[in-house]
Amino acid sequence: MASLKGSLSAVFITLNTAVVCALLYPMALIRLPLIGSWRSALTRRMDLIIDLWVSANNSLIKALRLIDIDVEWPSEPLRRDRWYMVVSNHQTWTDIILLQSVLRPALPPLKFFTKRELLWLPLAGLAMKLLGFPYVRRARQSGGGNNQSAAGKDRDAINAACAVFRNHPTAVLSFLEGTRFTPAKRDARNSRFQHLLNPKIGGLSAVLGGLADELDTLIDVTIHYPEGPPGFWEFLQGKCARARMRVDAHHLRAEMRDPDPAVQRAEVGAFIEALWRAKDVRLGEVKAEGD
Repeated sequence: MASLKGSLSAVFITLNTAVVCALLYPMALIRLPLIGSWRSALTRRMDLIIDLWVSANNSLIKALRLIDIDVEWPSEPLRRDRWYMVVSNHQTWTDIILLQSVLRPALPPLKFFTKRELLWLPLAGLAMKLLGFPYVRRARQSGGGNNQSAAGKDRDAINAACAVFRNHPTAVLSFLEGTRFTPAKRDARNSRFQHLLNPKIGGLSAVLGGLADELDTLIDVTIHYPEGPPGFWEFLQGKCARARMRVDAHHLRAEMRDPDPAVQRAEVGAFIEALWRAKDVRLGEVKAEGD
C-alpha cells in the first residue's frame, strides 16, 4: 500500500511539474523581447505558476494524507505583498515541499538558492532558472583561488536575482547550513552546535545588501520530524506521519543592510550566531520531549 501511495505521489508531482512547465516555457519566450514595465508585469505573472504548483502539491498531501504538519506561527501577521528573507534548518529534500506548502498562504512565492548542478534536472531545472531562482556554485574545501572566484560568481548571480526581485514582493529562502544535516557531517565539520551545522552567511549577506530597501523582516523556520527526517521517497509513501514547524519573525536592524560590507557582515554574523544558538536549544528541547 505504501509503495502504491508513493508511486501515485511521484506520478502526480511529475505531471504537475510538466503542466506548469507547459505554461511557463511559452511565457518565458514571450518575455524575451520585452523590456521595462512590460517585462516586469509578465515576470509577476510567471511567479503565479509557483503558487499553482504548490497548491496542486498541497491537494496531493491532503488527499493521500502524506503528513500532518503542526505549525506555530508568530504573533506578527505575515503578508504576501511584502518582501521577506527566510532561513531554515535543513535535514531532507522534504523540507522544501513542506516550507512551500506551509508558507504559501502567508508569504509571496518562495524562491530558494539552488545548486547549479540542479539546472540539468528535467523540466524543474530550467523552470527554476526561468523563474529567477538564484543558482550558486559550491566552493570546494581546497583551492583558495577557485573558492574566491566561485564566491564572486555566486555574489554576481545573487545580485542579478535581487535586481529582479525588487520589481515585486518575493520571499527568498536560504538553507544557511549549505547542505542537509546529519550527525556525521556535524562531527566532520566540527559544528559548534548539537543539532545544526555551522551557518554560512555569504548568500544571506548578499541578499540583504541587494534588497536593502525592500527587506525589513527575516523569517526563521525550525523544522522537526518527531520520527526522524524522512527520505523523499519515504515522504511520498506517507511514512513520515508528522512534522513540527515553528515560524518566527525578526526585525532586521539597519546595520544588517549597511552599505559597508565589513559592518554588514559583522552585524549579520552576530545576528545569525545568536539565532542559530537559540534554534539549537529549541531543537534539543523538542527532541527531549520525545513526541
